[in-house]
Amino acid sequence: MYHRLVRPGPITSAAAALVLLAPASPSPPAHHGAARALPAIVFVSRRPPPAGAPPGTIPGLGPAGRALVTGGRLMLRAPDGTVSELLPARFTDVSRPSVSPDARRVAFAAVAPPDSGWRIWVTALARPAPVPATRDDPPGSMRFDDLDPCWLDDSTLCFASTRYPQVAQYGGGPVTNLFVTRLGGVPTRITAERNGAETPALDPRTGRIVFARWWHNRYLASGDPSGLTTDPARALPGDTVSLWHAMSIAADGSDERIACGDPALRIAAMCYAPAPGPDGSIVGVYAANAGLWPASGGAGIQRFPGGHAAARRLAGAIVDPGARAGYGSPSGLAPASACSPAALPDGRVLFAYDPGGRGDFGIWLIGADGGGEARVVDLPGTLELDPAPVVSRAPATHAPHPPPEPRADRPPETLDQALARPGRFRFTNVDVFAPPGSPPRADSARIRFYAALARPGAGGGDSAVLVREALVGPGGRVDEADLPADLPLFEQLVGPGGRVLRAAHGPAHVAGLNAGAPGAEVRCVGCHTGHSIRPVPGAGHP
Repeated sequence: MYHRLVRPGPITSAAAALVLLAPASPSPPAHHGAARALPAIVFVSRRPPPAGAPPGTIPGLGPAGRALVTGGRLMLRAPDGTVSELLPARFTDVSRPSVSPDARRVAFAAVAPPDSGWRIWVTALARPAPVPATRDDPPGSMRFDDLDPCWLDDSTLCFASTRYPQVAQYGGGPVTNLFVTRLGGVPTRITAERNGAETPALDPRTGRIVFARWWHNRYLASGDPSGLTTDPARALPGDTVSLWHAMSIAADGSDERIACGDPALRIAAMCYAPAPGPDGSIVGVYAANAGLWPASGGAGIQRFPGGHAAARRLAGAIVDPGARAGYGSPSGLAPASACSPAALPDGRVLFAYDPGGRGDFGIWLIGADGGGEARVVDLPGTLELDPAPVVSRAPATHAPHPPPEPRADRPPETLDQALARPGRFRFTNVDVFAPPGSPPRADSARIRFYAALARPGAGGGDSAVLVREALVGPGGRVDEADLPADLPLFEQLVGPGGRVLRAAHGPAHVAGLNAGAPGAEVRCVGCHTGHSIRPVPGAGHP
């Protein structure tokens, strides 16, 4: 056990806040069973959340925890079990290290002065000397946070950031989107998510980026011809969604689609901080509160074996969404909690684990099948999170590349502004009435395309406007070109009189928001809660 790193006393000034942890020196080796045969591991050691944080907040997890500053350091566990501080104490806090494909450098998010935003830094592992990968805008510009870096190749990073200014529809916090940058270059945005896109990871088999998206739409289907309401009392009966699930996207921002999970089931669809494995599986975080706001509740990790097959729980909370709180259910006691998964080349998984439910995380190891738990490192008084194994990997099958053209740095606040942008995309639905979950076929049905325009001063941070209404074609086909790209949209099916059509699960009204990339064709089939999980004829993928 490493004893040099201790929890400090109270911080009484901004200057003192820079000294968060006692000076660290290498610890003696510590082995725990199966943890012996491990590569070097970079991780973060952070203080517990402050007293004012929502109960159960985990630093770095979800909208409440991702930019929380608690104080921490970047650490290295050597293959022999020795633990040491990787960098001198120049940062107030650190999170989410990512090791480069050549295993020589690490990118991470950090806060330098205590009152500054998070930025991305890169350092060599052999001779640590951090340099900034993202920088502040000129004085007077808005405050933003850059978070969750991952390497696409040895000179390109993808990261999440709030620098594209929007207010989340739920909770009212800043919205994350994904950006790509060459080292020393200017970041370019590749997503236009309405509520959040974060924790990107490269799937080295395909060169695609897997990330977590906050799937939610505060606009509900109403029973009158207007079609929309934000008042649940006026809304048609039906399911609503507030869920983080895993998406996959090309490095140029095109071809976004669901990466794994079953959209019909909340826990079976939830996947925050997705970690692609060498066999094509994805390990991600699930939680009792699938929207992760204001806190996650009990959290765990589960493995999706590929595509849209059922997930297998590996570690953490046993979530029982239907049970009432009390000693008769898992909700009655503080559950174990697991997060921050990272896949090893042999299929084993490193993760952060709090087996006692006390909020004290350490780094643990688990087998590919969920067996053989072993503690790797757990320092006294701090939370060990975000393990990143130091292993080299071959270049991706399809080498990532940054988008060829930059996108707007501010979201449109009016429809005229949105339509003035040059980017357009094509929306093709092979058959909006294709089962399962779609409404019965209806003559003269029409489809409405709504946009959620950013208006930070409005309730919910936006307003919904009708972009287009079009007739559904023969066989339920929709083929609409020249829709505004790079703009959060949602769709609704209406019948004669403009009233929303209904399916078995509720109104034919998309429960989240999608954005088409400039020049792309978005293909789907049916009426569903997210991107289609059924194969689309001619699309070449689900």
